[in-house]
Amino acid sequence: MGALRLEPMTHEQFRSYREETIRSYAADLAGTGLTPEDALTQAEQSTATLLPDGLATPGHHLWTGWDGDLEAGVLWMRVRPEADGPHAFIFDFFIHEAVRRKGYGRELMRAAETRCRELGVVSIGLHVFAHNPGAHALYEQMGFRTTSYNMAKSLVP
Repeated sequence: MGALRLEPMTHEQFRSYREETIRSYAADLAGTGLTPEDALTQAEQSTATLLPDGLATPGHHLWTGWDGDLEAGVLWMRVRPEADGPHAFIFDFFIHEAVRRKGYGRELMRAAETRCRELGVVSIGLHVFAHNPGAHALYEQMGFRTTSYNMAKSLVP
């Protein structure tokens, strides 16, 4: 495995990615206690709100991570200006299941950091679900630190 290169997602890739990210996000939301139906609805609405113009949504970057001819994963990030400089937020970061646990997650994150530096980004934020300790561990190893916790209590029996 060499260093991953990031290439802008194509329209064809985006069509399948959009379906996959909604499905994946709905599964994560269901893991927080939402019903599968409510999770799917929320995932669809969130994606439509965040990416109203798909790949052309201003400030959003959707990249595919490549190792040679092998598509290893995907990164979706928004960059927006703040008083102290541009800040990035990673909305989606995943490695295809067939190549997981081979170092591609770390390489994709390094490629994202390189791209952020090229864009003048001063910090990168992301969200990780509490039920995903593997992702949490990777992000900590990459130098991310916890800045807040979201907590919830279900009132439905």
